Amino acid sequence: MHIYPGVRQLNSPLEASVVTIGNFDGVHLGHQQLIENVVREAQYFGVPSVVYTFHPHPVKVLHPERPTFRLFDLKDQQEQFAERGIEYVILEEFTKEFAQLSPQDFLQNYLVENLHPKTLVVGHDFSFGADRAGNIPFLEKFCAEKGIRLIIIPPFQYQGHVVSSTRIREELKNGNVEKANELLGRTYYLRGHVEKGFQRGRTIGVPTANIHPDVEFMPRQGVYCTLTKIGGHSHPSITNIGVNPTFHEKGHSPIKIESHLFDFDAHLYGVEVEVYLLHFIRDEMKFPGIDQLKVQIQKDMAEARRYFNEHPQNS
Repeated sequence: MHIYPGVRQLNSPLEASVVTIGNFDGVHLGHQQLIENVVREAQYFGVPSVVYTFHPHPVKVLHPERPTFRLFDLKDQQEQFAERGIEYVILEEFTKEFAQLSPQDFLQNYLVENLHPKTLVVGHDFSFGADRAGNIPFLEKFCAEKGIRLIIIPPFQYQGHVVSSTRIREELKNGNVEKANELLGRTYYLRGHVEKGFQRGRTIGVPTANIHPDVEFMPRQGVYCTLTKIGGHSHPSITNIGVNPTFHEKGHSPIKIESHLFDFDAHLYGVEVEVYLLHFIRDEMKFPGIDQLKVQIQKDMAEARRYFNEHPQNS
């Protein structure tokens, strides 16, 4: 897969392509359906499949007062595109100046001149350009004039509800990990390098890998059943996402991710790991002292082991 930081960075314009445009936050079930259509069309015509997306998220530029947090890091998005057969990714820098382009200018000067799309695939609620004037009726007219086939993907529904990145974030914020994973069509995870922590886990007999992910979004703080993936191998684990309130006053510690891998003993400092969230056990709690914390950790570990015994496909 080829990644270009802007369509004008292509070595030369593509002779033909099948293109989709969007933000693709999370690459969830709805996005996956759209991408499948792009790849299928591209194979039919024998031309490259292209995702045209933007960074940073347009809302961050146009409405900085609105909190907008991507579900995963940018690297994950690119991995998902590659896995699903996309050949070109255009990662256009989104600026206030770029946002002022008229829909006509964007389509003609960025899309048509550089990608020569035979087919354009977009979601039902797609809009773009200054004042979001580039809506579906505009696209229909433009594509008809240029002889471009336009495919509009209807909203993807799961169990009677539309799948969206916003809904997935809400489920994760509520600790509904299983539901979030269903809507994603894959397991939600956090990725980062293992760093040296305070070694408290080791002193109480539960060594943990301390991970600092490069992400904007953080799910509900608390204790989870997880799988920790190291170099292609997944290990059943229990993970705390939070600030260690037993040891820190509220507001005085950054959110940390600490994973204890069952039946595993090795130093992982500097290694990149992925922590996959399977099941929420409980909220993070402040304990009167370390003894009470140790008792609760043993209960949590017993519950996690029970979970893996009952769900062997996840271990």
